[in-house]
Amino acid sequence: MIKKLVFIYVFLISFSLASQEIITDLVHNPYLRNFKFTYNNSNSSLSLPFIDDFSYDSYLVSTDLWQYSTVYVNRTYPINPPTIGVITFDGLDENGFARDFSSNSSEPSDTLLSKNIDLSTVSSAYFLFFYQAKGLGDAPESLDKLILEFKNDSAEWETVWVSEDTISEDFTKVVKVINQTRFLFDQFQFRFVNYATVSGNFDHWHVDYVKIDELQSVADTSQLNDASFVYSSPSFLKRYQEMPWSHFLNNETDELKDSIDILLRNNDAASNIDYQFNVFNNGNQIYHYPLIGVSRNVTVLDYYQIGNFSFTDPPILIQSNIFNSFEMDSASFLVENILGTNSSDNKLNDTLIYVQNFHSHFAYDDGTAESAYGINVSGAQIAYEFKLNRPDTLRAIQMYFPHMLDSVNDIPFKLTVWDDLSSSGNILYQQEVFPYHTQNGNYYTYLIDEPFMLVGTFYVGWEQSTEDLLNIGLDKNNVSNSYMFYNIGSGWNQSSYLGSWMIRPVLSMKPIVSSEEDFYFDTQIYPNPVDTYCFIQTVENNCIIRVFSIDGVMQKKIFSKSSLTKLDLNDFSSGIYFIEILQNNKREYKKIILQ
Repeated sequence: MIKKLVFIYVFLISFSLASQEIITDLVHNPYLRNFKFTYNNSNSSLSLPFIDDFSYDSYLVSTDLWQYSTVYVNRTYPINPPTIGVITFDGLDENGFARDFSSNSSEPSDTLLSKNIDLSTVSSAYFLFFYQAKGLGDAPESLDKLILEFKNDSAEWETVWVSEDTISEDFTKVVKVINQTRFLFDQFQFRFVNYATVSGNFDHWHVDYVKIDELQSVADTSQLNDASFVYSSPSFLKRYQEMPWSHFLNNETDELKDSIDILLRNNDAASNIDYQFNVFNNGNQIYHYPLIGVSRNVTVLDYYQIGNFSFTDPPILIQSNIFNSFEMDSASFLVENILGTNSSDNKLNDTLIYVQNFHSHFAYDDGTAESAYGINVSGAQIAYEFKLNRPDTLRAIQMYFPHMLDSVNDIPFKLTVWDDLSSSGNILYQQEVFPYHTQNGNYYTYLIDEPFMLVGTFYVGWEQSTEDLLNIGLDKNNVSNSYMFYNIGSGWNQSSYLGSWMIRPVLSMKPIVSSEEDFYFDTQIYPNPVDTYCFIQTVENNCIIRVFSIDGVMQKKIFSKSSLTKLDLNDFSSGIYFIEILQNNKREYKKIILQ
């Protein structure tokens, strides 16, 4: 096996003249840094059916089903999963760091271990799951593998399945029949283990929809009987993922898409499906689709007949008044997509939450890097195009540099702003700075020392002084190449790698957070007092939320990936509760009153 780090950092650089633009695999997953799986050593057994489709909005698997885990729950690495959300196996540990930087061989890495499952009540059961190699990540090599093991009644682990391919175009379904008496006992367990190069975020395997149930007929394993969303909800904006509220107002028609495309996948379920979405601002519903009636009914045929279903005829139309707020500088809207499916359909993947932010920055990316982008030519330039709807003041530029093994923290580059990339264009601003690698996936904010006015189209990027790869984060789930340009001395060219650079210009009337060390809280909870649920608005996208009773007993724990989290308190008794919000290794407490 070729040692991947040697390939990335030595081999490619040795042929730099031919390479120019380079995409590099990540060596760290910052999203696991603040989230730790709680080891569950309970001897109690789960009853059938056992189902986990990983559609929940968390980086970690559920402790209700799993005893131990080092895998990563996500929606950004898979390509066309059976249902939204997968678990990803790689070469990193449970904290998102390389297990051994010196390793160049395939070794055991991640483990996903189930809780005890009671199979003593059935004479035959089936084990079903889907898997995919690579996806939008790194392809496993020939010696890498994903294995499935069953624990028998002698507490011995037996390998029952080993992956057969390393690059699968689609997810592959695997079915194992369990009819051996040594497995049909009340404390049956299974585990997935992958073999990978453990020196970085390499050799990806994605697993979806793990299910165990009694085997009664052939149809049990041929029909999944579930319709689901496939991907996260897209941005409602034509050009950007996010943009400043002040530039959206009075330009709604130009900035909003005419329609949004929500993909559905029918996995052998009933074809009659209802769809609706609702928009909330400050906890209040301000929009409902469809405009007439509760939901829109569509016929969605099976995936193996038509592929994914797309709302194209007619499309999901968007009105210009969909987002309304009295906020002057920024606003956030929670969009709740809901499927109405057959009663036997799995309901866990029938709700899709998306937050459309209008803060102080423009963003083409979704905030999550799948790779890193760099150019290995001294003097190279990159430029990102942005367009203003009114004159405004550039106050800062945010960039996300993923942690890489060969740190370039001490290599300066010239942060640059242009008004045009033609021969008559001018450099409006240039400042020598250094790449700053944040620890938790946050952007680093480069303040403009003397904020200046911009009009119309402008470009943000850099000019590098060495051939070292600066490695800006690359979001592979959103393609913005028509606005991404690079120059290695022979003129400007459009970037050839599909994705979005993680660079965001900031135009704001509020104080700017200068770095992750200057991070401050501005958490809001509304409504308060609370009836059945409330929304928690945080500065960070990634946080842990815990609910405590007035006597200090924890009642609920949530791992949130969104800056706007819906907290359901429907099963709680009336009274006073304290909300603990942990973000960026800092804690904040809020009091709520549940009526």
